[in-house]
Amino acid sequence: MKNYLIVGLLIVIASLVIGIEPVQRVINEATRKGTLIGIENCMSYSSSDLLSERAVRATCVRTFQKHLYHNDYATGRAGPRINQQTVGWGGGLENKTADHVTTWVKIAVGIFDVEGNEQEYFAETPIWIDPLDEAEFRVDLPDVKHEQFESFEFCEYNDPAPKACVTWGVIEIMGVTI
Repeated sequence: MKNYLIVGLLIVIASLVIGIEPVQRVINEATRKGTLIGIENCMSYSSSDLLSERAVRATCVRTFQKHLYHNDYATGRAGPRINQQTVGWGGGLENKTADHVTTWVKIAVGIFDVEGNEQEYFAETPIWIDPLDEAEFRVDLPDVKHEQFESFEFCEYNDPAPKACVTWGVIEIMGVTI
């Protein structure tokens, strides 16, 4: 009981010395990690004329997001996106949960040559997908040449020895609880 009084007294003193808002920020970060309300509070503390709301939101999302444990929380359809000089991967992703917002994904693209040797490429991107909703994404694959996709099809599902085909998937997801 004595320890609680001491901690409470220290919080009151700190609030008086440095102001209430910095203490509220610290408490928000400590108690609301991985929650949408944590992001909302962070954004309300971060009013600035120098930064756009989008920049503040991105910073708050990065601070409060947490790893989600099932990679099948975000699935979708995507494929290569070839511009003049760059190769990317893009398409649509669906958030299959009713209680999380997807805020970041890491994808893997596997390219199997005609002999069955795989080269795997990884890319990550921030994204905002509301629960049970969809969003478009595009990531760059700087180490991939557009020739690697010529005449290749998508691999058959559960093919034990894929050859001359491409596969992809979401391998890591971050988000916040609503």
